[in-house]
Amino acid sequence: MPFIRVEAEISDLRAPPSGHLYCTLIDGESRIRAVVWRTTRRRLPKEPRSGERVQITGRIAVYSPRGEYQVVIEGMREIGSGDERQRMMLLHARLTAEGLFDEKSKKPLPFLPQIIGVVTSKTGAALQDIIRVLNDRFDNYHLILSSTLVQGVEAPEQIAAALDRLVEDGRSEVIICGRGGGSAEDLSAFNSEIVVRAIHRSTIPVVSAVGHEVDQTLADLVADARSATPSAAAQLVLPQKNLLEDRLNSIYKQLIVAAQQHIALQRGKLSPITNSLLHPATKINHARMRCDDLSERLFEAANGLLPYPQKKLHELKQRLLNWPKNRYFSMHQTRLNNSQHLLNHHSQKLLTNKKEQLKALINRLHAVSPKGVLQRGYAIIHDEKGDIVRDGTKLKHGAIINAQLAHGNIVATVNKKTVNK
Repeated sequence: MPFIRVEAEISDLRAPPSGHLYCTLIDGESRIRAVVWRTTRRRLPKEPRSGERVQITGRIAVYSPRGEYQVVIEGMREIGSGDERQRMMLLHARLTAEGLFDEKSKKPLPFLPQIIGVVTSKTGAALQDIIRVLNDRFDNYHLILSSTLVQGVEAPEQIAAALDRLVEDGRSEVIICGRGGGSAEDLSAFNSEIVVRAIHRSTIPVVSAVGHEVDQTLADLVADARSATPSAAAQLVLPQKNLLEDRLNSIYKQLIVAAQQHIALQRGKLSPITNSLLHPATKINHARMRCDDLSERLFEAANGLLPYPQKKLHELKQRLLNWPKNRYFSMHQTRLNNSQHLLNHHSQKLLTNKKEQLKALINRLHAVSPKGVLQRGYAIIHDEKGDIVRDGTKLKHGAIINAQLAHGNIVATVNKKTVNK
């Protein structure tokens, strides 16, 4: 077939050092390998890219070592984005709108995890690369493998389930999820919505390790951290032990030097202060000498002041002793005796008058009191309820009454009533 024209999507584009281009042309479920020779590549209007939909002209040839047909591309023009790329771009836009790729939702990686979860194929080279790097960097770790397919139709659901298993197990402190490099079709499982959502809902930090640096998947965008390869992911999650030890030793030495410098600085500040301080015994001796000096001065001052108060006290004492002999003393004594006599007379008279007034008030109070009335032969009549009877006409015939006398009570029955006119 010397001439053909094909519309297809470019996938798995590779550019080796030889200058030729190798790719796969896909259209739905169909695919065929293709090659652009170096001389033809220079004549193309633009450099082809994976995911583009193009119209190519060329011819069919057979690659003998593999016994495969391939398309030798002679010309190419772009006609839009490929179906797979278009699907991924639409999914990316929708998930971006939901906030799945927001940097604020990404969790920090633990500094020195002891348990590391891995989601990858148990038979793939990625697992061996991860184990080799981890063993080289640190010997005190534990790895939990959640095995899964990493390509094919069933791969997305298996990858999501493997992630959920590690999250449910809860022992892992960080998860590495990925595989080695491959074509765009090989990596398509990590562009699926179910895998992206499984990574986003993980409560454990996830490191995406899919393909090589030139490949980027939606799993890389949603993960808490991204590495170019599984080996790089292992380097990212686990620091190198000898570097940590060197760093720790360096910090320790810096701390010792800083402490020594600080002590020397403080010692330099302390020396002048120390020199200016006196020994406590010296200060006590000085205080004792000053105390003795003050005692002597106080004694001398007291002796100097004592004669004057003694003289003053003697004068006052003499005046006090001579005062009763004063000519005014007898006059004041007479006035005092007269005043005291008048006070006694008036007090006695006032007390007698008050007693008479009190006696009269008592007699008046006794005369009007109920007990005084009862003493004169009257009685207070109560009915059966204990109320005082003021109107005898209201008592019924045969009613029981209680008569309170000056001394004792009388219970009686009403047999007859009369009305006073």
